[in-house]
Amino acid sequence: MVDFETPKTYSPQQLKELVKGKKWIFPYNELYAMYDEKNDIIELIEDYAPKNGLFAEGWRAFHFPRTSSLVISGKREGTKSIFLIKVGKTELNLKPAFAPIGIESVEVDKERDEVRIMYAGYGGGGVSACYCRGTAKGVKRVEIYQEGGGDKLGKAAIVLPLYRKIIIGVDDTDNEEEGATYTLVHNIAEEIADDKNIRYLTHVNAQLVPDNPNKTRNGMSTSLGFAVKKGFEERLVEHFLVQLKKETFSEHTGMVVFRGVVIPDEIKRLGDRFKREFITDMEMIKTAAKKHDINWYAVTGERGIIGAIAAIGLHDDPDYAASLIEK
Repeated sequence: MVDFETPKTYSPQQLKELVKGKKWIFPYNELYAMYDEKNDIIELIEDYAPKNGLFAEGWRAFHFPRTSSLVISGKREGTKSIFLIKVGKTELNLKPAFAPIGIESVEVDKERDEVRIMYAGYGGGGVSACYCRGTAKGVKRVEIYQEGGGDKLGKAAIVLPLYRKIIIGVDDTDNEEEGATYTLVHNIAEEIADDKNIRYLTHVNAQLVPDNPNKTRNGMSTSLGFAVKKGFEERLVEHFLVQLKKETFSEHTGMVVFRGVVIPDEIKRLGDRFKREFITDMEMIKTAAKKHDINWYAVTGERGIIGAIAAIGLHDDPDYAASLIEK
């Protein structure tokens, strides 16, 4: 009889020593999670592939949303599987080959600033749940409830430090002679990112309406996504404000900051509208931002705020963000 109440707890290093020499274990590269407190949702990223490889299989991204009612969505981007998961517990109805692996629970401990994710699976899914994830970079500890492999159900909880997600949108930093917004904000992000407390994760260029009379050349704005540990949020924002003011060539540079994993539908619709229409209604934009607790900054002027909030709205769909809309 298996005891599901008393797990064996290991640090990643202890687990590596335990499984040393076992060729049937493939350590994940890294796991990390960001918490959206307003929506009580975790964004979980699992990096699993040859290091510096091109892409990995999509097994987890396919199965997790189908086996667990907690998993809102799953997708694979290169070597990373990305999930939106509700905090809570559910019962899994696992079946080898058809429904072999799932996420059973997600618990957030705000006092310890960590998240605990319970996995269960059969065969390779059970091995992955117990060993492969537990030896990954970013894991604080793993609690193994049942060792997996073959016909056995593997079940383990992975404990990760808790990040918050911040998306920064910027527009209008160049003039007709020099400058480029997407490169400037990338370099500012690289300066402050330390891969521990502030992680620079995503870079999205948004093509806005091409016949905007105020654009310099290409009519693009940019948004950047970060995973940030508690206490470092304002350091990130302040760094961007200082560097933008120092390096911009424009009198109209604007910046917008969204804190959270789930971008509101209203802001997404605004992003789509800005791809189709030339809009100058600043009060409408500020009202929408205020409604969703989005901060805006007139770094050198207000006009850039328009493209900056559009970039936030388009951030989750980089292919569509880059597209041109035919009239």
